[in-house]
Amino acid sequence: MSKHRKSSVLVIERQLISFLASIRLSGAALKVLLLFQTKKKMEKVGRRKGKEKWAIGNNGEIVFPYCEAKKKYGIPASTFSRAIDKLMQFGLIDINSLGGGMVKDMTTYYISERWRDYGTPKFKEVVRPKDTRGLGYTPENWEEKSKKKRRSKSKIGNENVTRTSNKNVTASRGITHAPSNKNVTEEIDPNFFIYKGEEVIRHFRLGSNKNVTIL
Repeated sequence: MSKHRKSSVLVIERQLISFLASIRLSGAALKVLLLFQTKKKMEKVGRRKGKEKWAIGNNGEIVFPYCEAKKKYGIPASTFSRAIDKLMQFGLIDINSLGGGMVKDMTTYYISERWRDYGTPKFKEVVRPKDTRGLGYTPENWEEKSKKKRRSKSKIGNENVTRTSNKNVTASRGITHAPSNKNVTEEIDPNFFIYKGEEVIRHFRLGSNKNVTIL
């Protein structure tokens, strides 16, 4: 019968210590690595050369959520994320499966052995897997996930108000000739603009703003 043992003593092999001393690892990343090491649950898997052989019984099932890093150890989320990427870069940990708040599960990790081949042709580079589950908020799923309706924007533009060119302005509105953008003169009757403003307001009040035309 296999046993899982989580001891109060943390054992780190000499070769790993030598490797850590040879690479550029930030203090935060080293702290996160040591905390991962404390989460190991060792399992006796037999004997080898007369000695008991142990393995990580919960490897691939280790969890270390961002909220724990922040609340318990004071590691900000951005720092924790960078530390994870760095540890993966050197082959010290790997992600087994991605978690997410939307599905209320947590990311699970491996204590990796890839570091043993770091700097050799045998080393396998691994990067953080991309989350393709579409659990986050996007413009397409925002209403569905938030259970809210987007606030509609009132558009007063080409859809609702059609502005004719100055060529169509007639003398019936108090203008004696058609002014262009370059030749607006003092002959334009200010009452024309007042009249048009009142006309637009009337149409909006009547709810017919879709077909308001300013001549």
